[in-house]
Amino acid sequence: MRKNRTGILLVFLLVTTSLTTIGCVSPPEQPRVEQTPPVAAIETPVPVADRAKPERAAKLPTSTQSDVRNAIARIYKDAVTVDASHFVVGDFNGDGSQDLAVVVRPAQGMLSEINSEVANWILEDPHKVTLPDPGKATQHLGPPQKSPRVEDSDTLLAVLHGFGPSGWRDPNSRQTYLLKNAVGTNLKSRQLADLLKSSNSKTLPKLRGDVINESIGDELGFLFYSGAKYAWHRSSGTGKSIASR
Repeated sequence: MRKNRTGILLVFLLVTTSLTTIGCVSPPEQPRVEQTPPVAAIETPVPVADRAKPERAAKLPTSTQSDVRNAIARIYKDAVTVDASHFVVGDFNGDGSQDLAVVVRPAQGMLSEINSEVANWILEDPHKVTLPDPGKATQHLGPPQKSPRVEDSDTLLAVLHGFGPSGWRDPNSRQTYLLKNAVGTNLKSRQLADLLKSSNSKTLPKLRGDVINESIGDELGFLFYSGAKYAWHRSSGTGKSIASR
């Protein structure tokens, strides 16, 4: 009887020890499950038809001789008389606003004001403007040229740069050039795109905007804005000048 009790006790102790051992064993490591990254928000493209279209520039009214006289009088006052039958418009300085170029003459007794160093206009002779040579790293432009002197008999070209959508009609358009030896025959405005399309680009100067085509003396060419001055570019042909040289 004692042997049976001893056997039962041993079995009980073995079972208890086994369960205790099993309880102390760490459970097997579970495989790591990578979290799915959050789905980025997908931007839905806006249909082309729904996109805002850029506003077109307002179409400017036809230029009249009265408009031309008023614009020149705003800057030059009584210093010049305007030949309003000879004018052209275009974006000559390439800023997107319409500019004006018109033939003028010195008003009687106003030479001192026209030639004044503190005048509201820039007095130049496009034939005497020296431009940098794009093919040379070092430029030798020489001493700065003095402003030309206007005489009573001169015929001049006044160029008024426009401002904003209204161009040269805007009261805030104030930048103006008064050009000597710059009036010839067949005065026309030529768009930059048209000139580049029909000419050899290698023979053209660096252009920023439209140009003023004409014949001066025995030269056929155009006036163009270099970024600071108006210069003359000779093309070919002959012409007859109506300006005093």
